[in-house]
Amino acid sequence: MFLDRRIIIFDLDGTLIDSLGVWSQVDQELLKRLTDGRVQISEDEAGHLRMSAMKKYGEGSDAYLKYMADMKAAFGLPGTPEEIHRQRYELAQEFLRTRVDYRPGAPEVLKALKRAGKTLAIATTTRRRNIDTYSKENLKLLAAAPFSDYFDLIVTRDDVAHVKPDPEAFFKFLEHFSARPEECLMVEDALPGILGARAAGIDSVVIAERHSETSAEVLRGHAAAYYENHDEILRTIEEEAVSVHR
Repeated sequence: MFLDRRIIIFDLDGTLIDSLGVWSQVDQELLKRLTDGRVQISEDEAGHLRMSAMKKYGEGSDAYLKYMADMKAAFGLPGTPEEIHRQRYELAQEFLRTRVDYRPGAPEVLKALKRAGKTLAIATTTRRRNIDTYSKENLKLLAAAPFSDYFDLIVTRDDVAHVKPDPEAFFKFLEHFSARPEECLMVEDALPGILGARAAGIDSVVIAERHSETSAEVLRGHAAAYYENHDEILRTIEEEAVSVHR
């Protein structure tokens, strides 16, 4: 499954790093700070507000500015939408530096694959600026497994015209590494990445993630294997290594 592939491509948010809840935490803290504690909402409520806005406005360059205008109107926030957006960005960078960490067991999986001589890559819909924060300023990630030491190519949403489930990112990997689809394996926690990989002819395995629990059965139906956590992936790699050396 893993050791018979030359290239292992990982999704980032939710798959390698525990980051999906951080954006809700950012909005929680933003509302709390801007209202001197008057407005305090749960992480789930914050996530619902953001996802509703993204469905309403799409994910264009001005989507979050419109989202901030909605937040200002709904909660009586001080400042212009542009000023609120700037404060949100600064707060987000703080959280990305200090709160985001690898999922348990993920660094061990990366190290095992590197020892096995595999080429590792990331296909993510996050922005390049966030990758720069993770790879240069997040001390937790740097201490456990620095991106620059483990990944030969990282394709972000800034590097493609169309994000997952479009296969564009995966075709970039095939071209960059002069690889055939059957030489690659995608590790994902969400359906768009699985569908994007499949459209490029690449098999996927799924790792469970708490934000995708309701779609677990759908994910199982689209993947070559389903893992509850990184420890299970590591055990599979170790078992494959023993089998190879028999």
